[in-house]
Amino acid sequence: MALGYAVDVLGFRGRSIVTRMALGLLLSLAVCPILVYLLARFGGFRAVWVFYAAVWFIAAVMGWRERRAFAPAVRELFSSHRVGLALVFGWIVFCALWEVDFVTASNVFRPLNTMDAIAHVAFTNALTRTGIPPNNPFLYPGSPLPLFYYYVWYLVCSLVDQIGGSVVTSRAAVQAGTVWVGLAVAALVMVYTEIISPYIVTGIRKFRFGVAIALLTVTGLDLIPYSFLFFAKVFLDKGTGAGASIEWWNEQVTAWLGAILMSPHHPIAMVICFTAIALWSSLSNGALTRTQKVLLIALLGLAFASACAISAYVMVAFSAGVLLWAIFAMRHGWWPSLLPLCAAAILAGLLYAPFALELRAASHETKLPVTLTVRAFTPVDYWLPSILKFLKHSPGAIYLLRLLFLPLNYFAELGFFLVAAWIYWRWRLSLSRPLGQVESMLACAALGSVLVCTFLASTFRWNDLGWRGFLIAQFVLLLWATPISESLIRPGDSEVILPRRWRLLTWFCLAVGVAGTCVEMMNMRLRVDGPRGPQTVASREAYIWIDQHTPQNTVVLFDPNVYLEYFNSLYGHRQAVSAGQAYGTFFSSGGIGQRILGDATDFFSRDETPDQIRSMCARYHVGAIVVQASDPVWNDRSSWIWKANPSYSNEMVRVFTSQDLKVYAAE
Repeated sequence: MALGYAVDVLGFRGRSIVTRMALGLLLSLAVCPILVYLLARFGGFRAVWVFYAAVWFIAAVMGWRERRAFAPAVRELFSSHRVGLALVFGWIVFCALWEVDFVTASNVFRPLNTMDAIAHVAFTNALTRTGIPPNNPFLYPGSPLPLFYYYVWYLVCSLVDQIGGSVVTSRAAVQAGTVWVGLAVAALVMVYTEIISPYIVTGIRKFRFGVAIALLTVTGLDLIPYSFLFFAKVFLDKGTGAGASIEWWNEQVTAWLGAILMSPHHPIAMVICFTAIALWSSLSNGALTRTQKVLLIALLGLAFASACAISAYVMVAFSAGVLLWAIFAMRHGWWPSLLPLCAAAILAGLLYAPFALELRAASHETKLPVTLTVRAFTPVDYWLPSILKFLKHSPGAIYLLRLLFLPLNYFAELGFFLVAAWIYWRWRLSLSRPLGQVESMLACAALGSVLVCTFLASTFRWNDLGWRGFLIAQFVLLLWATPISESLIRPGDSEVILPRRWRLLTWFCLAVGVAGTCVEMMNMRLRVDGPRGPQTVASREAYIWIDQHTPQNTVVLFDPNVYLEYFNSLYGHRQAVSAGQAYGTFFSSGGIGQRILGDATDFFSRDETPDQIRSMCARYHVGAIVVQASDPVWNDRSSWIWKANPSYSNEMVRVFTSQDLKVYAAE
């Protein structure tokens, strides 16, 4: 808020207390991530804490100078914005219930988002333990391996982990970060409905914030194919059945709440991109001084660099839209708005360059990160080939069918938002007004995002570009859907006229979208992926013991012959030799990941002699070995795990430290 007050961006000083809080949050998220990275990269974390001490001191001084306005602002907050405060409190409670484990005597009920949280928590802890650049927490070939990932959001979470000491774990810091991501999305919606909406369509009054916020609970029509797959499996024993998430039936366009809970760094990158557009829109204010314009361009550059360092995929989709708008702007002669954007892009490139070079040095991949494609559609890729057998050997025909079925694909994924966009643009074109700069920027951002996510795909295992880059289009679609929703709810109180013949379809898509989000949230809480039962309780207790009783630089060896290994990342917070088939071979580790995976898997498949154990530990600098009841060697009662004395054991897990192994070898 100190930055917003100092620059008076978007009329900050004259806004209500809630709008100022929203702007302050967005500005801090736009500026701080890349600054924190650069400070930590070249000055260590001490430089980061000096920076924050200076910021907090300046904020305290400014707060003292404006102390007389503090009490009225607090009264305004608690008297005029009680509903908003209740929503914030409700969101915090929701995250608390949907992100934590429920532990009983016989099971650990993890939320579904722990599939992704494994990586997020491990990155955060690696940053806390090893600094910048962080080590890859999932693979240790005997020496540290640099992490190849856009980790800057988890660098921010690491600061919370560090300042919280033993009270705040890495996982708690990531969970708190998710709360802030949700609040940031709400803050972005507030800024666009309260401040930017009059610039979207000239002459229209402000969009309703409450309507826009409510639309965050709407997703596409995924519930329909999800239900079809469920009933086909249960009653006809056909197909693979419904997955743990309604998103998994197809190349996903993730529901808002699902995106925030599963992969919070992608939504926060989207928030920063649109914060940058809001900042850019204020450059047209003729009352700005030259100094203020320079500061705004600097803020734009910092925002672009932060977004790219947090999610390269979101930034690629956003950049495509900005490039389209640049072409549009040149045709219209909007040079006063285009040139500052170009200057900010150059500054962003310079700020991002150190991080890009770091990632390049950490990469062991030789293939290109993206490839040309046509967005996949499950009925075309799997259902039709099971009927028309020749399609299994005709990739060209599959791509052609994907292209032909694109409208149906996006109707299934977007549902209400696609219908609302169609109605919105029918109404917008009827106004016979030219597109303004902000409106055209948003339209180009949406179009660029759709083009990128339709015809490009990322090649690193999952198509995160196609899934996460679509967030750019999703936010613009949400803005377009807001006046349509107002017309749907209050037909006589909206500038947009909703044709009667569209009402039934719109209501149907809206109802299915809300129901789909409800089902997805129940899946997120109740559907458990991975191990379950008493083994989960025993493993959790063992790794908590490791976290509390071993040095932070301990390297842990466990059987990686599982797709996802949950317990070391979520509870142990230690470097792994190999962390499973998914993450142990991912993050651009190349062939070395497969080699170590095989080596570690073999170690737990049979008995080992003391010399073999000593050799394995020396090769990978192992400080602790975890053996579980699910490991093959557990069932061999004559094996070494029953001869050596563990530092920790329960009915289903035995933990051997390096000291235990030395004693065993000496016997």
